[in-house]
Amino acid sequence: MNLKFKAGLILGLFLSVRVYALIGADGIFKTVEASNQEVLALQKNSDSKQALNKASISGFLPTLSAVGGWQKNTVDDPRDSEKGYNGYLEGRLNIFRGFKDQSLSERKEIELKIANIELEMKKREIRLEVTRILGDMISLHKLQNIIQEELSVNKTQKQMAQKKVSAGLTSSIDNLEFELRESEILLEQKQIDQEHNENHQKFFKIAGTVFQDADLAKVDFSSESTFLNLKSQMNLDQNLDYQKANLYQSQAELEKSEIRSDFLPTLDFTYAVGRMTPTEEDSLKFNESKYGVQLTIPLFSGFETYYRTKSVSFLSQSLENTKNHIRNTVTTDYEILITKMKELMYAFQINEKKVSNTEKYYNLTLAEYKRGIKNSPDLVSATDRYFSAKKKKLEILRLLEILKSKIENF
Repeated sequence: MNLKFKAGLILGLFLSVRVYALIGADGIFKTVEASNQEVLALQKNSDSKQALNKASISGFLPTLSAVGGWQKNTVDDPRDSEKGYNGYLEGRLNIFRGFKDQSLSERKEIELKIANIELEMKKREIRLEVTRILGDMISLHKLQNIIQEELSVNKTQKQMAQKKVSAGLTSSIDNLEFELRESEILLEQKQIDQEHNENHQKFFKIAGTVFQDADLAKVDFSSESTFLNLKSQMNLDQNLDYQKANLYQSQAELEKSEIRSDFLPTLDFTYAVGRMTPTEEDSLKFNESKYGVQLTIPLFSGFETYYRTKSVSFLSQSLENTKNHIRNTVTTDYEILITKMKELMYAFQINEKKVSNTEKYYNLTLAEYKRGIKNSPDLVSATDRYFSAKKKKLEILRLLEILKSKIENF
């Protein structure tokens, strides 16, 4: 079975088996989401939209007002004029408002959905960034273990070389070869420590809390055979960017409907009780009532309604173009990620074989070095190739974790 076929077979298993990346990291993800200021801000924004959505039902409910003041009613005959104080309760029930209340209620519901999508998008963005940081930390932690092993192996080899130099079997250059290699390993170890500290700073920036190294013992890369749960085909309707674009377009259509309702008449039922006729009596007698139906017909708004309708129509067309662009972009991006996944899985299989072969090569070279057939550069080279292959495996696993998180975002 060739390696490309094996890589494709493993990828096929990944597409069908439900598994999880970064084992043990769920608690860390939740902690970061609970403390990240951007997530908290978007959560409050969602709460705000929820309140506005509930408020939108007010258009379907009656209103009640208390009215009071001083008033003068003038007619042709001044003797019939009325002036004085009045006070009454007035109720109003919307019977018809050109379907504006229905459109407004639906638009507020869409605004809430958009707010929730933006919140989920931010959580996924945070999850991806935390995956990067944790992936780096796990990789660096495992690299430290490999470095320690490499230093131990190099120390043993240097001792063997020293014995050969002392016995006159080789020159001091042999011993120097391993000392140079030790310096290179120590420099690499220093670089790993620096990168580890940088990742701590990145974690604090995104979470607002300090990451404890002890927590690294709780998380790990997923096993190679069950690495992630990829979707074999992307469901465009489940993509958050595409959902958001659809909602924006629906919102524009509802706004257009709201504006068009300004061309239509409104009909209200009104009822009032109290003292509506102005009087200068010291005490008001609330002995009047009235009720009726009020029809309002818009005649002219200075072309505002007309131009607002045209503006929203252009906006709707613009949003349609944006939605088409998002559809093409996310489809292409998903295909690119799947291709990268296949390439990485192929590279993983190649590297697994390389780890096995370089280990065999190292053991053979070590045996021949002990017999005096190979020299120190040969042994250093064989050792370096073996440990480089082990380090490469960690790098591929780290990249696979990031790819998994990106694909899940689709």
